[in-house]
Amino acid sequence: MSSVTNLSPALHISGDTLALDPKIRHYITAEAERLQQRFSAAGMALRIGISEEFDPARGHRVRCELDARLPGRHQFMVREAHKEALTAISSVFAGARKQLRRLTTRRLGESLSSSATSTGEMQACGT
Repeated sequence: MSSVTNLSPALHISGDTLALDPKIRHYITAEAERLQQRFSAAGMALRIGISEEFDPARGHRVRCELDARLPGRHQFMVREAHKEALTAISSVFAGARKQLRRLTTRRLGESLSSSATSTGEMQACGT
């Protein structure tokens, strides 16, 4: 028997009629798969909410929210609002990549400091 690895994370898309648009759903799915490939965090669960809103100061905008739950009880949320739906979605995923880079760097720093203290050796860290 061969096992097939599913690269797409657990993904839930919700919202108003924008969430039903096949073009937007396909774009969200493609961005989620790119995020999963870049940060291969097994067990990443994503919730995407997309809706239209009216702000008296800025007019009609599309709000997109991404809630990511990662292994090790890590969680973050990114919210963006723009005039165009695809712009809001791409901005949310750009913010998610930034948050994941921060978490990855933090974990790397923790693992380096724990290995240095366990062996009693000093290790150089570059900036």
